[in-house]
Amino acid sequence: MEFPQVVVVGSLNYDLVLKQERLPCKGETYTADDLIQGPGGKGANQAVQCAKLGLSTAMIGKVGEDRFGEALLGTLRAVGINDEGVTRQGTTGLGVVHLLPDGDYYSTLLKGANYLLTEADINEKMDLIQNCEYLLLQQEVPAHIVEYVIDIAHLSNCQIVLNNAPARFIKEESLKKVDLLVVNETEAAYMDGTPVNSIKEAERVASKLLQRVQQAVILTLGEKGAVVAHHSSIFHVPAKKVTAVDATGAGDSYIGALVYSLQKGESYENAASFASEVSALTVSKYGGSDSFPLLNNILE
Repeated sequence: MEFPQVVVVGSLNYDLVLKQERLPCKGETYTADDLIQGPGGKGANQAVQCAKLGLSTAMIGKVGEDRFGEALLGTLRAVGINDEGVTRQGTTGLGVVHLLPDGDYYSTLLKGANYLLTEADINEKMDLIQNCEYLLLQQEVPAHIVEYVIDIAHLSNCQIVLNNAPARFIKEESLKKVDLLVVNETEAAYMDGTPVNSIKEAERVASKLLQRVQQAVILTLGEKGAVVAHHSSIFHVPAKKVTAVDATGAGDSYIGALVYSLQKGESYENAASFASEVSALTVSKYGGSDSFPLLNNILE
Protein backbone atom coordinates (compact mmCIF):
# COMPACT_ATOMS: atom_id res chain seq x y z
CA MET A 1 0.00 0.00 0.00
CA GLU A 2 1.29 3.45 -0.92
CA PHE A 3 0.68 5.90 1.91
CA PRO A 4 -0.01 9.62 1.34
CA GLN A 5 2.66 12.22 1.97
CA VAL A 6 0.21 14.42 3.87
CA VAL A 7 -2.70 13.52 6.14
CA VAL A 8 -5.09 16.22 7.32
CA VAL A 9 -7.35 15.59 10.31
CA GLY A 10 -9.83 18.39 10.51
CA SER A 11 -12.97 20.19 9.47
CA LEU A 12 -14.99 20.19 6.29
CA ASN A 13 -17.48 23.04 5.96
CA TYR A 14 -19.63 24.35 3.16
CA ASP A 15 -19.20 28.13 2.88
CA LEU A 16 -21.87 30.69 2.10
CA VAL A 17 -20.05 33.96 1.37
CA LEU A 18 -22.12 37.15 1.33
CA LYS A 19 -20.49 40.07 -0.46
CA GLN A 20 -21.64 43.33 1.12
CA GLU A 21 -20.55 46.92 1.67
CA ARG A 22 -20.62 46.75 5.47
CA LEU A 23 -21.84 44.68 8.40
CA PRO A 24 -25.41 45.27 9.65
CA CYS A 25 -25.93 47.17 12.87
CA LYS A 26 -27.67 45.49 15.81
CA GLY A 27 -31.34 44.98 14.95
CA GLU A 28 -30.80 46.02 11.31
CA THR A 29 -31.65 43.96 8.24
CA TYR A 30 -28.98 44.66 5.65
CA THR A 31 -29.03 43.56 2.00
CA ALA A 32 -25.99 41.78 0.57
CA ASP A 33 -24.86 42.34 -3.02
CA ASP A 34 -23.94 38.80 -4.03
CA LEU A 35 -23.58 35.22 -2.79
CA ILE A 36 -20.59 32.95 -3.39
CA GLN A 37 -21.01 29.30 -2.45
CA GLY A 38 -18.26 26.71 -2.19
CA PRO A 39 -16.19 24.27 -0.16
CA GLY A 40 -14.45 25.36 3.03
CA GLY A 41 -13.34 24.34 6.49
CA LYS A 42 -9.75 24.80 7.61
CA GLY A 43 -8.95 21.10 7.37
CA ALA A 44 -10.38 20.59 3.90
CA ASN A 45 -8.87 23.87 2.66
CA GLN A 46 -5.37 22.88 3.74
CA ALA A 47 -5.79 19.44 2.19
CA VAL A 48 -6.95 20.96 -1.10
CA GLN A 49 -3.98 23.32 -1.32
CA CYS A 50 -1.55 20.47 -0.63
CA ALA A 51 -3.19 18.38 -3.33
CA LYS A 52 -3.28 21.24 -5.85
CA LEU A 53 0.46 21.61 -5.43
CA GLY A 54 0.98 17.93 -6.17
CA LEU A 55 1.35 16.29 -2.76
CA SER A 56 -0.45 12.98 -2.26
CA THR A 57 -3.00 13.86 0.41
CA ALA A 58 -5.58 12.10 2.57
CA MET A 59 -8.37 13.67 4.61
CA ILE A 60 -9.88 12.40 7.87
CA GLY A 61 -13.07 14.05 9.09
CA LYS A 62 -16.87 14.04 8.91
CA VAL A 63 -19.52 15.57 6.67
CA GLY A 64 -23.29 15.42 6.94
CA GLU A 65 -25.77 13.21 5.16
CA ASP A 66 -26.97 16.10 3.03
CA ARG A 67 -26.23 17.85 -0.28
CA PHE A 68 -23.51 19.97 1.31
CA GLY A 69 -21.67 16.83 2.41
CA GLU A 70 -21.92 15.37 -1.08
CA ALA A 71 -20.55 18.58 -2.57
CA LEU A 72 -17.57 18.58 -0.19
CA LEU A 73 -16.70 14.98 -1.02
CA GLY A 74 -16.87 15.90 -4.70
CA THR A 75 -14.38 18.72 -4.11
CA LEU A 76 -11.89 16.39 -2.42
CA ARG A 77 -12.14 13.82 -5.18
CA ALA A 78 -11.80 16.43 -7.91
CA VAL A 79 -8.26 17.28 -6.76
CA GLY A 80 -7.27 13.69 -6.05
CA ILE A 81 -7.54 13.64 -2.25
CA ASN A 82 -7.98 10.25 -0.59
CA ASP A 83 -11.37 10.63 1.17
CA GLU A 84 -11.68 7.14 2.64
CA GLY A 85 -11.27 8.67 6.09
CA VAL A 86 -14.23 11.03 5.63
CA THR A 87 -17.45 9.53 6.99
CA ARG A 88 -21.01 10.89 6.89
CA GLN A 89 -23.23 11.64 9.88
CA GLY A 90 -25.70 14.31 10.87
CA THR A 91 -25.55 17.78 9.32
CA THR A 92 -22.59 19.23 7.43
CA GLY A 93 -20.70 22.07 9.08
CA LEU A 94 -21.43 25.46 7.54
CA GLY A 95 -19.46 28.68 7.33
CA VAL A 96 -21.40 31.92 6.88
CA VAL A 97 -18.96 34.61 5.75
CA HIS A 98 -19.60 38.35 5.41
CA LEU A 99 -17.09 39.62 2.84
CA LEU A 100 -16.35 43.36 2.78
CA PRO A 101 -15.00 45.44 -0.16
CA ASP A 102 -11.42 45.58 1.21
CA GLY A 103 -11.23 41.77 1.21
CA ASP A 104 -11.62 41.44 4.97
CA TYR A 105 -14.29 39.13 6.34
CA TYR A 106 -16.30 38.04 9.39
CA SER A 107 -17.29 34.38 9.80
CA THR A 108 -19.77 32.34 11.80
CA LEU A 109 -19.40 28.56 11.92
CA LEU A 110 -21.96 25.82 12.42
CA LYS A 111 -19.93 22.94 13.91
CA GLY A 112 -22.18 20.22 12.50
CA ALA A 113 -20.63 16.84 11.68
CA ASN A 114 -17.13 18.12 12.45
CA TYR A 115 -17.85 17.72 16.16
CA LEU A 116 -19.09 14.15 15.73
CA LEU A 117 -15.56 12.96 14.91
CA THR A 118 -14.55 10.28 17.44
CA GLU A 119 -11.46 8.41 18.55
CA ALA A 120 -12.95 5.33 16.87
CA ASP A 121 -12.96 7.22 13.55
CA ILE A 122 -9.29 8.04 14.07
CA ASN A 123 -8.41 4.47 15.01
CA GLU A 124 -9.91 3.17 11.78
CA LYS A 125 -7.37 5.23 9.80
CA MET A 126 -4.46 4.83 12.19
CA ASP A 127 -2.26 3.44 9.40
CA LEU A 128 -2.55 6.69 7.41
CA ILE A 129 -1.52 8.81 10.39
CA GLN A 130 1.38 6.59 11.38
CA ASN A 131 2.84 6.38 7.86
CA CYS A 132 2.52 9.92 6.47
CA GLU A 133 5.34 12.46 6.23
CA TYR A 134 3.29 15.44 7.43
CA LEU A 135 0.22 15.52 9.66
CA LEU A 136 -1.87 18.72 9.62
CA LEU A 137 -4.23 19.67 12.46
CA GLN A 138 -6.45 22.68 13.22
CA GLN A 139 -9.02 23.47 15.90
CA GLU A 140 -12.41 23.03 14.19
CA VAL A 141 -12.91 19.51 15.55
CA PRO A 142 -13.19 18.51 19.25
CA ALA A 143 -10.17 19.45 21.35
CA HIS A 144 -9.70 15.96 22.75
CA ILE A 145 -9.52 14.57 19.19
CA VAL A 146 -6.70 16.97 18.28
CA GLU A 147 -4.74 15.95 21.36
CA TYR A 148 -5.47 12.25 20.75
CA VAL A 149 -4.14 12.47 17.19
CA ILE A 150 -1.01 14.32 18.35
CA ASP A 151 -0.30 11.56 20.86
CA ILE A 152 -0.65 8.90 18.14
CA ALA A 153 1.41 10.74 15.55
CA HIS A 154 4.18 11.50 18.04
CA LEU A 155 4.96 7.79 18.17
CA SER A 156 5.67 7.76 14.42
CA ASN A 157 8.19 9.65 12.28
CA CYS A 158 5.78 12.19 10.77
CA GLN A 159 6.08 15.94 11.20
CA ILE A 160 3.15 17.30 13.24
CA VAL A 161 1.90 20.70 12.06
CA LEU A 162 -0.64 22.40 14.32
CA ASN A 163 -2.57 25.44 13.18
CA ASN A 164 -4.11 26.55 16.49
CA ALA A 165 -7.07 28.18 14.78
CA PRO A 166 -9.53 29.15 15.98
CA ALA A 167 -7.33 29.72 19.01
CA ARG A 168 -8.04 27.57 22.03
CA PHE A 169 -6.27 26.01 24.99
CA ILE A 170 -4.13 22.97 24.29
CA LYS A 171 -2.38 20.94 26.96
CA GLU A 172 1.32 21.70 27.30
CA GLU A 173 2.21 18.01 27.07
CA SER A 174 0.43 17.84 23.70
CA LEU A 175 1.91 21.12 22.47
CA LYS A 176 5.40 19.87 23.31
CA LYS A 177 4.92 17.05 20.78
CA VAL A 178 4.11 19.46 17.93
CA ASP A 179 6.92 20.02 15.42
CA LEU A 180 5.60 23.19 13.76
CA LEU A 181 3.08 25.63 15.21
CA VAL A 182 1.39 28.10 12.84
CA VAL A 183 -0.69 30.96 14.27
CA ASN A 184 -1.74 34.47 13.31
CA GLU A 185 -1.51 37.57 15.50
CA THR A 186 -4.80 36.94 17.31
CA GLU A 187 -4.06 33.28 17.96
CA ALA A 188 -0.52 34.03 19.13
CA ALA A 189 -1.81 36.72 21.50
CA TYR A 190 -4.30 34.24 22.94
CA MET A 191 -1.59 31.63 23.53
CA ASP A 192 0.93 34.04 25.06
CA GLY A 193 -1.48 36.38 26.83
CA THR A 194 0.13 39.50 25.33
CA PRO A 195 -0.83 41.59 22.28
CA VAL A 196 0.86 41.26 18.89
CA ASN A 197 0.58 44.60 17.08
CA SER A 198 3.97 44.88 15.40
CA ILE A 199 6.76 42.81 13.85
CA LYS A 200 8.89 43.39 16.94
CA GLU A 201 6.14 42.09 19.23
CA ALA A 202 5.60 39.15 16.87
CA GLU A 203 9.29 38.23 17.12
CA ARG A 204 9.13 38.36 20.91
CA VAL A 205 6.00 36.19 21.13
CA ALA A 206 7.20 33.72 18.48
CA SER A 207 10.41 33.30 20.45
CA LYS A 208 8.44 32.46 23.59
CA LEU A 209 6.11 30.05 21.77
CA LEU A 210 9.13 28.29 20.26
CA GLN A 211 10.07 27.09 23.74
CA ARG A 212 6.76 25.18 23.90
CA VAL A 213 7.10 23.14 20.67
CA GLN A 214 9.64 20.83 19.04
CA GLN A 215 11.06 22.73 16.05
CA ALA A 216 9.53 25.95 14.79
CA VAL A 217 6.84 28.62 15.09
CA ILE A 218 5.48 30.67 12.21
CA LEU A 219 3.46 33.71 13.19
CA THR A 220 1.58 35.17 10.23
CA LEU A 221 0.88 38.91 10.12
CA GLY A 222 -1.31 39.38 7.03
CA GLU A 223 0.00 42.18 4.82
CA LYS A 224 3.03 42.53 7.14
CA GLY A 225 4.24 39.05 6.18
CA ALA A 226 5.29 36.47 8.76
CA VAL A 227 7.80 35.92 11.56
CA VAL A 228 9.61 32.59 11.64
CA ALA A 229 11.24 31.26 14.80
CA HIS A 230 13.38 28.17 14.30
CA HIS A 231 15.91 26.99 16.90
CA SER A 232 17.97 30.10 17.72
CA SER A 233 17.03 31.96 14.53
CA ILE A 234 14.17 34.47 14.31
CA PHE A 235 13.49 36.41 11.12
CA HIS A 236 10.80 38.33 9.27
CA VAL A 237 9.53 37.29 5.82
CA PRO A 238 7.73 40.14 3.98
CA ALA A 239 4.39 39.54 2.28
CA LYS A 240 3.99 39.83 -1.46
CA LYS A 241 2.07 43.01 -2.30
CA VAL A 242 -1.17 42.39 -4.20
CA THR A 243 -4.65 43.86 -4.45
CA ALA A 244 -6.68 41.71 -2.08
CA VAL A 245 -10.31 41.06 -2.95
CA ASP A 246 -11.09 38.09 -0.68
CA ALA A 247 -8.99 36.84 2.24
CA THR A 248 -11.19 33.77 2.81
CA GLY A 249 -8.99 30.70 3.16
CA ALA A 250 -5.74 32.63 2.69
CA GLY A 251 -4.26 31.27 5.90
CA ASP A 252 -5.09 27.71 4.87
CA SER A 253 -3.59 28.26 1.43
CA TYR A 254 -0.45 29.55 3.18
CA ILE A 255 -0.16 26.43 5.34
CA GLY A 256 -0.69 24.06 2.42
CA ALA A 257 2.03 25.82 0.44
CA LEU A 258 4.31 25.90 3.47
CA VAL A 259 4.04 22.13 3.93
CA TYR A 260 4.58 21.55 0.21
CA SER A 261 7.80 23.54 0.29
CA LEU A 262 9.07 21.89 3.47
CA GLN A 263 8.32 18.46 2.02
CA LYS A 264 10.49 19.37 -0.96
CA GLY A 265 13.39 20.00 1.43
CA GLU A 266 13.32 23.81 1.51
CA SER A 267 14.40 25.82 4.56
CA TYR A 268 11.80 27.45 6.78
CA GLU A 269 12.72 30.85 5.32
CA ASN A 270 12.28 29.69 1.72
CA ALA A 271 9.11 27.80 2.61
CA ALA A 272 7.60 30.89 4.27
CA SER A 273 8.49 33.00 1.23
CA PHE A 274 6.89 30.50 -1.14
CA ALA A 275 3.79 30.29 1.05
CA SER A 276 3.52 34.09 0.91
CA GLU A 277 3.52 33.95 -2.90
CA VAL A 278 0.79 31.31 -2.92
CA SER A 279 -1.47 33.06 -0.42
CA ALA A 280 -1.04 36.31 -2.39
CA LEU A 281 -2.48 34.57 -5.43
CA THR A 282 -5.33 33.26 -3.28
CA VAL A 283 -6.42 36.66 -1.92
CA SER A 284 -6.42 38.15 -5.41
CA LYS A 285 -9.40 35.96 -6.35
CA TYR A 286 -12.87 35.41 -4.93
CA GLY A 287 -13.87 32.18 -3.22
CA GLY A 288 -12.46 29.66 -0.74
CA SER A 289 -10.42 26.68 -1.86
CA ASP A 290 -11.72 27.16 -5.41
CA SER A 291 -9.39 30.17 -5.58
CA PHE A 292 -6.30 28.23 -4.45
CA PRO A 293 -3.65 28.11 -7.19
CA LEU A 294 -2.27 25.02 -8.89
CA LEU A 295 1.49 24.56 -9.06
CA ASN A 296 1.46 25.59 -12.74
CA ASN A 297 -0.26 28.88 -11.82
CA ILE A 298 2.55 29.67 -9.38
CA LEU A 299 5.34 28.74 -11.79
CA GLU A 300 3.81 31.04 -14.40
